[in-house]
Amino acid sequence: MKLTLLGTGCPSVDHKRYGPSNLVTSKKAKILIDCGSGVTQRLNKLKISSANIDALLFTHLHSDHAVDFYQLIISSWHSYRIKPWKIYGPKGTKKFVKKIMDSWSDERKLRISYEARSSVKAFDIEVTEFKSLGKIKIKDINIRYFEVDHKPVKYAYGFYFTNNNKKLTISGDTRPCENLMKFAQKSDVLLHEVFIEGEIKKTNKMRTKKTLHNVQSYHTTSSEVGKVAFITQSKKLVLTHFVPTRFNKTKLKKIVKKDFGKDPIIGEDLLTIKI
Repeated sequence: MKLTLLGTGCPSVDHKRYGPSNLVTSKKAKILIDCGSGVTQRLNKLKISSANIDALLFTHLHSDHAVDFYQLIISSWHSYRIKPWKIYGPKGTKKFVKKIMDSWSDERKLRISYEARSSVKAFDIEVTEFKSLGKIKIKDINIRYFEVDHKPVKYAYGFYFTNNNKKLTISGDTRPCENLMKFAQKSDVLLHEVFIEGEIKKTNKMRTKKTLHNVQSYHTTSSEVGKVAFITQSKKLVLTHFVPTRFNKTKLKKIVKKDFGKDPIIGEDLLTIKI
């Protein structure tokens, strides 16, 4: 099983860190987690066609995790996808998918009619909404999904993947919470988001002290994430979803290592980790 970080950024635009998205692969499966901005370009760089993705999982429906959804769907059609999309996500995913597809329906109908491609299966979308806790199997990868705490977002999830007795946990967007501590136990790799304290520049009229407090309060901070990795007894900690996207990497490693006991891996776009 392999984990590839497609995008390690956040809502802020950064040409070095695209929007949040990850790819989990095995000998048989290709699973996409979230589809932030630039996801199709990152897949293309890896020479992986969106036509061959087996499933898309949404951690939650914040825009930075879902903004390139239609680009993913339409590019898969242009790449000759000949099978329906399987999409899994929180409550509200069916409504989200329908609204996005409806908003582009006129353009899509015109393309279908004029371009006369042999298949429109790429536009057949099967959506399964998560319960509070559950299991999915996609080919040779077993997936457990569980709720995490990203309030005021009502429905947000983390995942762990198992294949050949190896375990990968993806935190999703969350503050430290009991479910993550429970389900991430003894992960070979823990991929975790991080809000880096002291790195966001001076506030202005659009970014008040309250704004910064609220953003920080529903994420896991740099002084907390090492503790999470230590408590879960994870072998490796990989950091992603950096808020902000530009920061002192040496300082961050030092802060996290103090609690984790080992150096974390600072995630970069297109970094691949074998699990």
